[in-house]
Amino acid sequence: MYNLRYHLASLVAVFLALALGLILGGLVVGQGALDAQQRAIVSGLQRDFKRLNDDNQSLSAEINVERDFSEQMTNEWVRDRLIGRNVVVLTSGDKNEGLASAVAAIESAGGKAAVVTLDKSGMGLSDPKIVAAARSVVGTPANLAESVAASLAAEWTGTGARPLTEALSEAGALTVEGLVSSAEATQAVTLAAFDGKPDTVAMGIAEAYAAAGFNALGAQTMTSGNSVAATAAAARLSAFDTLGTAPGQFTLVALFSGGRQGYYTLGNEDGPIFPPVPQP
Repeated sequence: MYNLRYHLASLVAVFLALALGLILGGLVVGQGALDAQQRAIVSGLQRDFKRLNDDNQSLSAEINVERDFSEQMTNEWVRDRLIGRNVVVLTSGDKNEGLASAVAAIESAGGKAAVVTLDKSGMGLSDPKIVAAARSVVGTPANLAESVAASLAAEWTGTGARPLTEALSEAGALTVEGLVSSAEATQAVTLAAFDGKPDTVAMGIAEAYAAAGFNALGAQTMTSGNSVAATAAAARLSAFDTLGTAPGQFTLVALFSGGRQGYYTLGNEDGPIFPPVPQP
């Protein structure tokens, strides 16, 4: 990832040099001539631009090689790491570019992904119909959202009937795919966000998983900008923001298979971007 950062920095330098060259070129047109010192500056900028452009092409080739190597090695390492595991992927009705990547990462490791889509922000717990459906199962707790999150986590990590899940599905609060009653989904990852903000109920479910001793993560892509990973880390859950890349694929599988828990982010240049490779 160091090369990627350097690559981006070199691109910025190229465009700055080009922009300055264009400005000075405009002066040539506007004034008709440049003195010797100005011509020397232009010549120097042209040399710098060529050097930076050559460096950029070299770095691009190097990054392509490293990307291909990383993808192949990651695919080999993750293979069979999650066999027999069922992972709940919490997503949202909003556009979620990380969903396909999360499911692919789980399945590449031999696991099964159960996708739970929150159809409304906060699971719609301000909607009287959905509130009534939830209370028909959990009663009238002081904090309905917290009780719903804990109850759903309990239903999904066990087997058998899932009355709250069914009631909320029928009320239009969530959509469930691949969560069979005979399977324990003892791991969860939340990607859910609405209007660019992490969904509070989805995060609550992840926290309920962790409180019950199960593994739950917060994840997002590098471009999503919804702060799901940072919010999960603040809640003391493991999290990462490289979903959709080979390091992100490795991180998700590693965190679900004994890897060092933590917050792995591109935002901290001095911190780790992905966990150490777990020992056999």
